[in-house]
Amino acid sequence: MKPYRVALLIEEAREIGRSLLRGIAQYSSTHGPWIFYREAPFYEKLSHEDRLWRIKEWRPDGIIMREQGRLDPSLLELDIPVIYSSHRYGPAPGIPNILGDDRQIGTMAAHYLLEKGFRHFGFCGFKNMWWSEDRGRFFAEQISARGFKSMAYPTHSTQQPSLWFEETDRMVEWIKTLPKPCAIFACTDDRCRQLSEACTRSKVKVPEEIALLGVDNDELICNFASPPLSSIMLNAKKTGYDAATVLHRMMEGETVGEITIPLPAPRVVTRQSTDIMAIDDPVVARALSHIHAHYRKGVGVVDIAKAAGVSRRVLELHFRKSMDRSVYEEVLRLRMNQACILLMETNLSVAQIAESLNYDEIKYFSRGFSKVIGISPLAYRKQQSIRN
Repeated sequence: MKPYRVALLIEEAREIGRSLLRGIAQYSSTHGPWIFYREAPFYEKLSHEDRLWRIKEWRPDGIIMREQGRLDPSLLELDIPVIYSSHRYGPAPGIPNILGDDRQIGTMAAHYLLEKGFRHFGFCGFKNMWWSEDRGRFFAEQISARGFKSMAYPTHSTQQPSLWFEETDRMVEWIKTLPKPCAIFACTDDRCRQLSEACTRSKVKVPEEIALLGVDNDELICNFASPPLSSIMLNAKKTGYDAATVLHRMMEGETVGEITIPLPAPRVVTRQSTDIMAIDDPVVARALSHIHAHYRKGVGVVDIAKAAGVSRRVLELHFRKSMDRSVYEEVLRLRMNQACILLMETNLSVAQIAESLNYDEIKYFSRGFSKVIGISPLAYRKQQSIRN
C-alpha cells in the first residue's frame, strides 16, 4: 500500500504551529511513514489561485490546516478528510476541529495570579477574536468570584487592525490608569510582549508594579522580552499527535464527524514577569518565603510559623485571611505542582517522584496528588503523554 499523502498547512512562525508539526511527525514516524506537502518558503510569493492550484495538483489524501483565510472554503469543500484549526472565524462545521479550552486557560490564569496575592487585575485581548474574548470572560468570572474586578484593555473599535507601535502607544496610556501593583493576563505571548514594551516606555517596573502573564509559552517571544515573560504552556505537540491519529482513521474510511481535538494547557511556566508575591501582610510574606525555599522537603507548619516569627495559630489566622487557604494547603499545592512538572517532563517513576518530594510512602504521595490535581499521578502522566 502506498504511503498516505498529507498536506500540512500550518505556519512555523509561532510555537503552537511548530509543536503541532512535531506531534504530527512523531505519529508518522511510528504509524507511517506519510508523505507531506508543505507550503513554499516565505520568500516565494504565491497568489491565492497558485496556492490552491498547487495543493489540488498534489492530490493529498488528507489535510491538517490552520486557518488559511481565502483558501478555507475551497479546501474544506474538497472530498478528502480535513482537520481544521481556526483562529478568527470559529470552528468549521461537520469536521474535526482543533480547539483550545479557553475556560481552562482563563481559569488557570486567574487562579495563578490570585495565588500570588494580587488584588488588582487586567486583561488584554483582541477585539472580535472569539477565543480571546472567551479567555477574558472566564478570567473575569474567576476574579469576580473572589470579590475583585478585571479591568479590560479597551481594544480599538475600527475594522482596520492597528499597527504594532500605535497599539503600544494606547497600552502606555491604559497602564498609567491601572492601580499598582496589578497583574495583567494577556491572551497570547505576542500581546504580552506588547504590554512589556509599553511598561518599559511608561517606566513601570515589571513585576513589582505590573505582573504580566501570556499564553503559548513561545520561548522565542518570552525569553527575548525584558524581563522574560511567564506564560501558560499549551501542549500542542500532543494535539498534533492526536490530530494525526484522527486523520489516519479518516483516511482509512472511518467517519468521525464534528469532534473536538483538544489543545491542553498543562501548567504555567513562571519567569521573571510574575516572579513576585504581592502580599501586604509581612507575617504571610515571611511564611511564603520560607515555604518556597523548603516545600520540596515537606516543611511543617510549626517550622514555617517559627520562620515567620509568630505562633502557629497566629500564622494560620493571617494566612487564611490573606491567601484564603491554610498553610498546609499551600505547601501541598506547591509540592503537587512540582510533581506535575516531573510527571510531564521527565521519565522518573511515580515512586522516584514521591521520593524526590520526601514522601516516605508512595500511597501518601498519590493521595495528596489526587486531592490537589483531581486524578492519580499515572492518569495525569497518561493525559499529558506526547510531551513538549
